[in-house]
Amino acid sequence: MAAGTERILPVLMAVVYGAALIATWGFTSLALDADVISEKDAGPLLGPAMAAGAIVATLAWLMRQRKGGRPWGASVLATASVWFVMVAVGGIGYAVTRGEPAWVLLFAARYAPSPFVLLPAVLAGVVIVVAAVLAGRSPQARSFDRR
Repeated sequence: MAAGTERILPVLMAVVYGAALIATWGFTSLALDADVISEKDAGPLLGPAMAAGAIVATLAWLMRQRKGGRPWGASVLATASVWFVMVAVGGIGYAVTRGEPAWVLLFAARYAPSPFVLLPAVLAGVVIVVAAVLAGRSPQARSFDRR
């Protein structure tokens, strides 16, 4: 892969991830007939803030993977990171809106198992592996190098 393409690939994959996250939320919302954020007093920016946090976390893992390494491990860590960031941003944002710190934990407990958090987290892991394949690195884990 050309050097210029290797530099821009993480950014492009983060943009694709953002679009896929929004599409995933839309289709999940349609299928479940539920809002992404069901609390009416959460305000209009909580969902976009959670999405922005997920995109930034995914971009950070994509930038880290640009240097090489095994994509499967990074994929699992990116999945966990995105899940944590979405729950943390949502919990902190909702607690600030409500003015009560207890809502950090209450919001996190409610949304941690939600498909609106789990699916984007898994999607981040998939994006890491796809980016490795597009960069020309095999996603196969090797125990040693025969060079």
